Amino acid sequence: FGERRRYQRKSCVFEIDLNDHHGNFRCYLRDLSLGGGLVKHPKRFKPDLGQELLLTITFRKRSGVVVVKRHVVRARAGIVAVAFRQGSSPGA
Repeated sequence: FGERRRYQRKSCVFEIDLNDHHGNFRCYLRDLSLGGGLVKHPKRFKPDLGQELLLTITFRKRSGVVVVKRHVVRARAGIVAVAFRQGSSPGA
């Protein structure tokens, strides 16, 4: 996807649930930064550029989840780059 990032990214492997308002998909968050992340998804998920997604990340060491709203900025087979909306806070 190239190096157009404003924020340093950290490699990770988190199992997440992705909801595109049409269905839920089990995916893997592969890297994360203050600006967004890279999600590995199943082939049956067909993302559109600009599409809004809800990512649910379950805490590993304690109970609870965090749900974040992101949008698709780049997509290719099995991988989607997601980002925060301009002007929104990272937790939005």
